[in-house]
Amino acid sequence: MPAQWPDGAVLHVNTGLYAGPFTFGQHVRVEGHGEVVLTGEAGQTVVTASDTELVGVSVQGGDLGLEAGAGVRLSKVHFSGQRKRVARVHGALVLEDSEIIARLEGIDGVGVDRGATLTARHLAFSGGIRRALQTEGGRLELEDVRAEGVKTLVHAVEADVALDQASARAGTGPAFFFAAGRAHLRAITVQGHEYGLQLARGAEVDVDGLTVGGTAQGCVSVLHARLTLAHAELTRCGLGAALELTDSDTTATLVNVSKTPDLGVLVRQGALTLTASTFSFISGSRESLGDAVHVRDAKVRLDGLRVTDVEGSGLFVSSLSEVSVGSLEVERARQAAVFVERGSQVRLEKLLVRGGGGPAVVVPDGARVQVVSLSVAGGNDLPIYAECRADAQVEVGRLESTVPQLESQCITPLRAR
Repeated sequence: MPAQWPDGAVLHVNTGLYAGPFTFGQHVRVEGHGEVVLTGEAGQTVVTASDTELVGVSVQGGDLGLEAGAGVRLSKVHFSGQRKRVARVHGALVLEDSEIIARLEGIDGVGVDRGATLTARHLAFSGGIRRALQTEGGRLELEDVRAEGVKTLVHAVEADVALDQASARAGTGPAFFFAAGRAHLRAITVQGHEYGLQLARGAEVDVDGLTVGGTAQGCVSVLHARLTLAHAELTRCGLGAALELTDSDTTATLVNVSKTPDLGVLVRQGALTLTASTFSFISGSRESLGDAVHVRDAKVRLDGLRVTDVEGSGLFVSSLSEVSVGSLEVERARQAAVFVERGSQVRLEKLLVRGGGGPAVVVPDGARVQVVSLSVAGGNDLPIYAECRADAQVEVGRLESTVPQLESQCITPLRAR
């Protein structure tokens, strides 16, 4: 089979092993019948194409499997055996119903140049690929993308990404990484990576439907970025926190965190709005941790939260934070339902506490807490402990408790706003 074809050619290729490299001119269509394998040697690019369609072929070997210019479409194509990178896109590539397998550890998958576009549907990766889909300044339009054993499925910097349905399993790095740029994600599942989702350096990402479990570190990490998250299941996240937020702006709703060994949510600096979410079985791997929501030097708004069976506190606030809570229900928090310290300010509209150890609300130093409505139903030492000698201030409106509240000069009736 010749290595070059004229413009407009339509080729029907029968089963066979064909040695490249191959260069496809404009408007060429190659359709494989049976087992059609296009091969290349070390140092070669197996296929170089523009305005080309390949259907039902395998691309095997070479340093680079495919170099795609403008108007390239691949369907039912199998890549394997590349030595450095599977494909490079510097124009526009549509890749459908295809599979990419790495025979060597540490090779790159599909790289998309700045200004180029990859559209992929029903695409599977497996083997020791470092970054399955990688771009700096490109555009990714993805649907039904899967990876097994790949270090990172999507690595995007200063890019525009739309991803609908993806799964990543058994990787060693962040399954999805975004720095700068924008991404819109839906129906994402991750099992057994370092992180499920990692954002950095001004990335703006919204996610609807995220399931992450069994990670080595946190399930989600956000550093100097903006995240909007809805419908998330975070389970058995590793050390750190299920949701780690540092100097970021995050809005999250309908998040369920469970069976995590350290923290549910860790917020350091930045802002968080978290609503209609649940936390359960946060075990705490080090002393004083095991909190459902842990806030340091941040502005946080919480509403509709339910916390059960945590080793630390349902809500821990420190380091000059400002927190407002609409409703919070805490059951069996070993340290306290709410623990506030170090000059922070917290206002709780409705706090319901059942069981647990220690006082329901603890204010050990110069923090200020306002509780509009507090209900304590058994198990706690007392409703509120405040250290007056350390300038703690607690204002309480309605209080219902099965254990008596000791009188304290720094626990006073709530003043009207």
